[in-house]
Amino acid sequence: MKRNHLPLKEFINQLKSTLKGKYNAAVWPIAGITLLYLALTALLALLFTRSAMMLGYATMLIMYGMISQVLLAVVEALGILILWFLVTFGMYFVNMSILYSYQDQIKNPNLKVSATTIWKHFKHLNKNQLLRLTLYSSLFIFLWTLPLDIVAALVAKNQALVIAVRIANFLITFWKTLEYSQAPLLYRDQQPAFLGQSMRYALTASRRFMGGKKLSFFTVELVVSFLPMLVWGVIFGGLAYYGNYTATYFVMYAGLIIMLLGFCAYAPVVYLATAQFYEQSKPQSPISVEDAFVKTFKPVEVLTGEAYDDAADEPAAVDDREPIVSVSSIMMARFLFAKNLI
Repeated sequence: MKRNHLPLKEFINQLKSTLKGKYNAAVWPIAGITLLYLALTALLALLFTRSAMMLGYATMLIMYGMISQVLLAVVEALGILILWFLVTFGMYFVNMSILYSYQDQIKNPNLKVSATTIWKHFKHLNKNQLLRLTLYSSLFIFLWTLPLDIVAALVAKNQALVIAVRIANFLITFWKTLEYSQAPLLYRDQQPAFLGQSMRYALTASRRFMGGKKLSFFTVELVVSFLPMLVWGVIFGGLAYYGNYTATYFVMYAGLIIMLLGFCAYAPVVYLATAQFYEQSKPQSPISVEDAFVKTFKPVEVLTGEAYDDAADEPAAVDDREPIVSVSSIMMARFLFAKNLI
């Protein structure tokens, strides 16, 4: 029987079964990558803050003709921003590698997610297509929220209306995020067909595939991914706050470290939950993967331009007109005929 809703208890039991005996192989590389990403992000944030302060100080030196200091500060800030974008997109590709590794493990229980499998997927990712996919997703969500942002700017003096518009924008962003959530996995299932095609078709397919499944996906992410990390963060984040408030810095740092380690230790569950929702939904979904992509891809003839080649569609022209005989040809024939008679 086809259904959109996944029973939560059944989902959690399947999650535990998938992790059993394979958690340790995955947690070390995932935790290491997560900690490295957090450390790099924190370092770049500190450097950018320092650079912004230096830029503000350098602008005051313009009146003294020290333009070179301003240019140096601008170049430094731009360099840090470029590094931040590289780290962010690099982590996005790592996330996709981990997600695809867990997808493979669900399909083949004999596989294990490890540093080797994650690196293998990272090397073979079509990063150009995935980058275009996330840019399309961000662009479409931005366009959906842009009209309300304009309205908020026009009614800026009315705080009640501004708050209402912001809430509506948040709900739109949340809704579209749920709709586009399965795009990377749907793209992977149909990756050969994306050669020369627009990546927005994966978003269209995800929107169709998630019809009737958004509440189920939200429930899974809320109960399995968000709430456990929220509870962990409140407990040990609160401990860190207490240590800072009472100037007990050992307690503060201990709370922060335990909180971060807990998040890293739970990260494999978060990745697996996303991959499992997709794989568990496919056989039960009223809309198959193939149906989700109906009337999206352009035909090969359109991509190659053959569909627009008029010469290929028309039959070769046949000249059925009577042959035109010139006067000189007639005179030559008569001369030859008379010569033969003589």
